[in-house]
Amino acid sequence: MKNILHIGIFLLLVLTGCKQESRAVEIEYEFLTPQVVVVKGNTPNPAGVISNNYRAVWAKENALLRDEKGKILRKPDVTYYQYFVLDKPFAPGEKRIIGTVAVQYDPEIPSNIFKLNQLGNGVNQKKKFAYMGAWLGRDGAMPLKHLAGKTFEIRRSSDRKMVFAGVLKLRRDDPAYQGKTPFTGEEVLELDYSNFNIPGKYYFYVDGIGRSMEFAIGSETVNEAFYIHARGLYHKRCGIAKKQPFTAWVSPACHEKVYAGIFPGNAEHYRKGKNTEEGFVRNFQRLEVKHFDLIKRNTLPVSHLKEYTAPGGWHDAADYDRRPCHLRIVSDLATVYLMKPENFVDGQLQIPESGNRIPDILDEAAWGVKHLLAVQQDNGGVGTWFETTGHPQAGEGLPDKDKYVYYVSAPSRNGSLEYAAAVSTLALAMKQAGFPAEAAKYLMSAQKAWQFALDSKNTLARGYMYNGKMIYYCEGMTLAAQNLLRAGMNLFILTGNKKYLEPVLEDRKRIKEALIRDFWKWPVLSWMTLELYPVKELTGFRQEYRKIILRNADKMVVDLENAYPYRTLWHAHNAGWVHAMAWGNYHPLRRAVTLIAAHKLTGEQKYLDGAYIANDFHNGANPLGRSMTSGLGKVYPAVFLDLVSYADGIGEFVPGITPYGNTFGLDRNAVKMVYGSSADTLPIFRRYVNLEFMSVPSSEYSVWETIAPAAVTTGYLIEKPALPSTELKNRKPAADFRKLPGYRALP
Repeated sequence: MKNILHIGIFLLLVLTGCKQESRAVEIEYEFLTPQVVVVKGNTPNPAGVISNNYRAVWAKENALLRDEKGKILRKPDVTYYQYFVLDKPFAPGEKRIIGTVAVQYDPEIPSNIFKLNQLGNGVNQKKKFAYMGAWLGRDGAMPLKHLAGKTFEIRRSSDRKMVFAGVLKLRRDDPAYQGKTPFTGEEVLELDYSNFNIPGKYYFYVDGIGRSMEFAIGSETVNEAFYIHARGLYHKRCGIAKKQPFTAWVSPACHEKVYAGIFPGNAEHYRKGKNTEEGFVRNFQRLEVKHFDLIKRNTLPVSHLKEYTAPGGWHDAADYDRRPCHLRIVSDLATVYLMKPENFVDGQLQIPESGNRIPDILDEAAWGVKHLLAVQQDNGGVGTWFETTGHPQAGEGLPDKDKYVYYVSAPSRNGSLEYAAAVSTLALAMKQAGFPAEAAKYLMSAQKAWQFALDSKNTLARGYMYNGKMIYYCEGMTLAAQNLLRAGMNLFILTGNKKYLEPVLEDRKRIKEALIRDFWKWPVLSWMTLELYPVKELTGFRQEYRKIILRNADKMVVDLENAYPYRTLWHAHNAGWVHAMAWGNYHPLRRAVTLIAAHKLTGEQKYLDGAYIANDFHNGANPLGRSMTSGLGKVYPAVFLDLVSYADGIGEFVPGITPYGNTFGLDRNAVKMVYGSSADTLPIFRRYVNLEFMSVPSSEYSVWETIAPAAVTTGYLIEKPALPSTELKNRKPAADFRKLPGYRALP
C-alpha cells in the first residue's frame, strides 16, 4: 500500500520530556494526490529538510515501544508527518527527491484521501456514500471545495473500465466545538453512488486525484462484518481452549474453576450514593467500596469454599472477570435472532458448536450463561459476577497462567432476576429455532431464578470487614423494574401462566416511571419481545417502548444527515451529550441498535438506511479512514490494550476486537508524552489516542460495550446468510502488527 524507505541512521529523540530508544529511522511516503506528498517518519523532520513547500508537521502516537523481547516500555512510538504541496503534479512513474527522500509516483497505489467502507456495501443498501477529505496538521484542511461539481468514477477492478459516474458534492462545513476545536479538520466531498448496485469489486477514481482502495458490492460484505464481530466474542470466551480449526489465534483453556464467594454482585452498589436503603453503609452513610479490597478481606481459604467447574461467559475486556452486564449480550443475541431468524444458520461463525444444527448465534448466547447454570443453587439463586482480588498485568502470560483465584458473588434477588430475564429470552429463541429440549432447560433455570427473586427472605444483607471496620450491605427490597417486566413477560409467553404477570401488573406505575426515566441506560432491545409477542395486559408498556425508541431513532436520523461532514450517528456539535464519547459510546454500530429496533417496529426504510450508513462509518467511511475493529477491512486497529495478544506469541493482535477509540478529550499521558502544547488543536474526531494501558478509556474495549453491539447490528443487516468463505476460515495472522497499515495513522 505504501512505499517504505529505511535510512541507516540512529537518533535519541526527546519529546516533551520522554526519551525514546535509539533505533533505525523508518520513513514512509504516500501521495494524497499527484501534487500532495506525505512523508512520515519517527524523526521530527523525516524528509531531511524544511523547504518553502513544507506544509506541516504533526505527531501521532500509535503504541508503546517494545524491547527486543516484546516487553512493553513506557515510551511512545511517535510518527511525524510533513506535507508537501508541489508546484506541479507528478507524472505516472516519475521520480523526484524531496529533501533526502527519493519519491516515485505510482497511480495504481490507492490514495488515503478516499474514505469508504473497506468491506463494501450490501445489495439491499439503498443509500451509499463515500467521502474525500484530509487534514494537514497545523495547516488545517486540505483544500477540496474547488472539486465540487466535478466527476467521480467507479471503475471495475477486473478490467479498470468505468461502470458508473457521479458528481462530487460538498458536504456541510466542519463544525467547531464551542467555536474553537474542529471535529474533522477537513473539507469533505461526498461521492453518492446510491444508484449503482451491481455486485462486484470496484474502486473510485477522480481525475487529478487518483484512485481509492478496492471495495465490493454484494451480500457477502455484511456477512463478513457479522462474522468478524461475532467471532470477537468467541476469541474472548472464558474456560475453553481457542484452537485450530476454529482459529489461528490459539490459547489454552482458562479459569475452569471458581469458588463460592460472599461479595455482592451489583457493581453500582460499590459507588457512593445517596440511598442508604441499598449499597454499603456505615453510620447511616453510603460508602464507596473497592471490590478487590472487599473480596480480599472477606474470603476464606479455598480449602474451606465450595468449588465449581464453571467454564462459560466471556472475559470482560483486557482482564478476565465475567460480569453481570454480560447478560445483556445473551439477551441481545437471542433477541436479534427473534427479530430476524432467517438471518442466522448453523455453521455461520466457525465455532466449536457449529454442526449441532442450532444457529451459531444462539450457541454463542448459550456460552454466555453456561457458567451461571453451573453455579445456580438448588433454591434458584444465581451469583452473576465472577471476580478476583486484582487485575492481571501485562507480562504475566496467557489467561491459563493467571495467578489469581476467582470467586462467584453471593446470590441476590436482583442478580437472579436479571439472570432470569436473560435466560428466558434465550429460551424463547431456542423455542423459535425449533429446539424444545434446549428451550426447556433454560426455561426451568429461569423459573427457579424467578422464584428466588420474588421471595423477600432472599434479600442479600450482611456485614463485611473493610479497612479494619465493620460495614453493612443491603441490596434493597425493590426489584429492578426493567428485569421484573422482562422476566415476567418472557415467562408468561413461554408458559401461558398468568402468575408471572401478576407482580408486573401490581407494580405497573413504578415500572412505567422507571421506563421513562431510566431507559437511556438500559439495553435498547430489552423489551423487544413486547413487540414480537404482544401481550394484551402489557399494551401500555409496549406503546411507551415504541414511543421512546422512535423518538430516539428519529433524532439519530436527523443528526446522521446534518450534524457532521461525515454521516455518523453522534450527537450534534452543540448538543449536551456531545462530549460523552468515551468507553465506546461514540461507536456507530452500538448506537445503531436503536435504528434496527425502530426498523423492526415500523419497517420504515429510513431506519435501515441509517444502520447501513453507521456500518459504513464503522468500516472506514470516517475521518481516520480505517475500520474500528481489528481484522476488519484493509486498514484497522493494529495494537490495543489486550493481554492475550501481548502473551500469545502471535504477531497480529486478535481479530474482532473494537477498541473504545474516541474519548472527546485527550488522555493526559498522550498530552504529556506525545502532543504537548499542540493537543488543543487536534480535531475531536481524530482523537484516537492509543497508549494501551496508559490510555485505558481509549485503548481498551469490552465485550458488552463495543463487540456485541456491532455483532447485533450487522447480524440484523444480513441480506443472505451464508457459511464463511474458505479465505475467512483459513485466515492467518500477520507476522508483525507494526507492518499492518493501521499501525500508523492516516491523514
